[in-house]
Amino acid sequence: MEILAGLPLLKELFCASNEFLTGNIDSLRVLKDTLEKVTFRDCPHIEGNFMDLADFPRLKELNLRETYVTGDIRDINKQSFQTLELLLLPSGVYGGTGHEFQRISDAPGIIRTLHSIKRQRPNLLFKYWYGKLSKDSPDWYGVDDELFDEEYHEFLAPPFYIHLVEAGSRVGYRWQTNDDMPCEVNWLDPEPGRESSEYEKYIRELRKIEERVYLYQGFHEPPSEEEFNRLALEVYGD
Repeated sequence: MEILAGLPLLKELFCASNEFLTGNIDSLRVLKDTLEKVTFRDCPHIEGNFMDLADFPRLKELNLRETYVTGDIRDINKQSFQTLELLLLPSGVYGGTGHEFQRISDAPGIIRTLHSIKRQRPNLLFKYWYGKLSKDSPDWYGVDDELFDEEYHEFLAPPFYIHLVEAGSRVGYRWQTNDDMPCEVNWLDPEPGRESSEYEKYIRELRKIEERVYLYQGFHEPPSEEEFNRLALEVYGD
């Protein structure tokens, strides 16, 4: 990426699905005052710490998914990424897209960090963000072969993925299966007032969110293995 030094007025940099491209994103610092959009998507040999770009004054979009970039979203403060509108970070970043939690109880802390970052930057989108429970976690379990035939395994799975949810301007998160069978939403913002101009929109979107909750009604986090087996047997058992 050293060639970038010869492009001092570059505003947008896009590279996708390139396994031959190598380099460290700190090489972009020669373009600190001009870059507005940076995309290295599916470039597995791009490395560095995403915070090396935190003080770029014009940066609006940063997409580093499926790179070898690392870092920690907890390092983002009020002075970081002040103009950012879109952020996609790889799973190697603590709190990045696809981040694997070691315990179910780890998730709320990362979600609160994401929420705090968004509140400081209302226009910021965490597009496609999700997290998931690691299979190495002591909280993880699979479908019991003795209780369910193999034909059920593809669609019957515990809700070990976590996604952000929005209804109007209200933000929350919920656990769900990989096939989008969700638990209840854990809301992070208060409900807008009935006199608010966005209240009707909020209610419409809230109803769509709530009507999708079926198997995991009443659960705000993944059920225990015993609870999961009971629920699944009630619905799918012979």
